[in-house]
Amino acid sequence: MDTTIVSTMLYTISDEFDGFQLSSWIVLSYTLSYVGCAVFIARLSDVIGRKLILFACFMIFLAASMGCAASKNLNQLIGFRAAQGVGGSGLYAMAMIIYPEISPPAILPAISAIVGVIVALAGISGPMIGGVLTTYRTWRWAFWINGPCSFVPAAALFIAWPNDFHYAKNVRFRHLDYLGTLLIMLGSVLFVFILDQAAIRVYPWKSVPVILLIVISGLSWIALVCWQWVISWHPKFRLIRPQFPFRLLADRVMLAGFISTILTGFVMLLVIVNIPLRAQLVNLKDAVGSGVLLLPLMGSTAVGSALGGAASAKRNNSFWTLNLASVFMITGSALLSTLSDSVEPVPKQWGFEAILGFGVGLSLSTMTFLTTMQVEFEDHAVAQGVVAQLRIFGGSIGITTGFIVFNKKVQDALTGVLTLEQLEGFYRSPTAIYKFSAAQQLLVREAYVNTFNINMRVCAGISAACLIATLLTYQRRPQSIKERLADLEEVYARTEAATAADRR
Repeated sequence: MDTTIVSTMLYTISDEFDGFQLSSWIVLSYTLSYVGCAVFIARLSDVIGRKLILFACFMIFLAASMGCAASKNLNQLIGFRAAQGVGGSGLYAMAMIIYPEISPPAILPAISAIVGVIVALAGISGPMIGGVLTTYRTWRWAFWINGPCSFVPAAALFIAWPNDFHYAKNVRFRHLDYLGTLLIMLGSVLFVFILDQAAIRVYPWKSVPVILLIVISGLSWIALVCWQWVISWHPKFRLIRPQFPFRLLADRVMLAGFISTILTGFVMLLVIVNIPLRAQLVNLKDAVGSGVLLLPLMGSTAVGSALGGAASAKRNNSFWTLNLASVFMITGSALLSTLSDSVEPVPKQWGFEAILGFGVGLSLSTMTFLTTMQVEFEDHAVAQGVVAQLRIFGGSIGITTGFIVFNKKVQDALTGVLTLEQLEGFYRSPTAIYKFSAAQQLLVREAYVNTFNINMRVCAGISAACLIATLLTYQRRPQSIKERLADLEEVYARTEAATAADRR
């Protein structure tokens, strides 16, 4: 919900702070801290418990939201958004972990569907909430409301938390994978940061800082894989809880699923951010109107999530649903790339968004289900954290890619048409367009139409790559629901026996 709310407010916030060129960081600061912390928080819950970590994340999210609402400038807002991402990553990761642990094994497929629907419904309500608050109150209210939205569920969980919920983990702080966490942060944050800096032309693409940080980022990912391999077999590190277990990377099905998750996240967040911006720059809509135009995408995502879980309620159909999801994403993205520059949104845009959203929804719930079915019970928490982490990492790259294309097209189309002062004014605040001549305004709109269409073609290509990845999840005989339930029942029985023995 947070991402879809904020996506409708980027235009308004950047106008207030004269920072349209940096507006991508209102989203990226959240997503990158999310990427860096999701798995580490999941591991930390093995040490000090699910309950304490969950409530700590609620408090971090609440405090950071209040900071966002009270921000006096764009730098403060970006900083508090990063802190908000830490809390948000923990809330999502812990939910994905606790749901299967607390639910009877027989209803796990239904739980996967319900979780997907909840995520999608949050996406549906987000654009409208963001649009209404921005238009009729102020964008700050989108953060103020996180106060009761954090406190009420935290209080309800505190009251309803079952006394017999045990997680039976014998992990100490020294067993956490601090090096793995650092390498993931370096690999993801440096890569997205320098891409964005090059996109807004702080540094030329061939400059030393750009090349250096991209190399450091690449080396960090290579070092992460090597480190995870070392701690997977070396006796000296046998007690370390890996940040990204090598056995997950060595599993063909999970590795293909992880790649699919990154690519789906790329498409999902790029589209979520770009549709409201297109509505405001091309269709001249206010925040409410831009939120309304996002509803078909998010509504169909909810439907796809529900059907993705339902499709595997009796047998493991994850291979087929993942591939079908990719086909829908290719089709929807390609169709969206054909939209014209008409001021009034054409009705077919709603249908194109629905096709794309349905594919995204299928992928979301199916990957949650596939992870539950495929990994060992001891890896369940970290695997769900990795899925959440990789989805947002892919989305961060998608958002950055969208702004790279935007800046390139605007620069190419308007250099020589606008003065340097006008161009800088537009980068600071998109409302500067209203001070341009009618001919100049038309060129800006055309530049953004071209930007959007190129971004959608990029999404179609990424979705095609996603289809290739999902084809690699094929298994001649995937584990059946019945077999998995039997395994889980056995694990639960052993856990309960161990817990009872500890009590004695």
